[in-house]
Amino acid sequence: MRDSRAQGRGDGLRRDVARALFVMDLVALATGVPADQIRSATRGQARAARARQVAMYLAYVSFEWPLARIGAAFGRDRTTAGYACRLVEDLRDDRAFDIRLEHLEKCLKSAPDPFDVKLLSTNLMEMVV
Repeated sequence: MRDSRAQGRGDGLRRDVARALFVMDLVALATGVPADQIRSATRGQARAARARQVAMYLAYVSFEWPLARIGAAFGRDRTTAGYACRLVEDLRDDRAFDIRLEHLEKCLKSAPDPFDVKLLSTNLMEMVV
């Protein structure tokens, strides 16, 4: 019985990480910061750190995850996730920034769960051409 519960937690974390990767890819597209820099285990450049903070914030507001879950999905701890959410919330006082975040939130809320998408075995380039 313990093994199945541990397996379930592992599957849940894998799903959360997939969703976090999706958020980071979306933020990379929106900011021009390469996704690999946002995903980095180290802080990196200020632009990459800010983009990562935005991604954590978007997970918080779009998925309504608690801070510990965000930290786990992004490979950080809950205090780092909390700091990111407070910082980005303060940045929303800038109307232009707030509007951009609203657009990203809408994208995330309307996007399918990465595990529900059945296109994984499809060559997407064939669909475009």
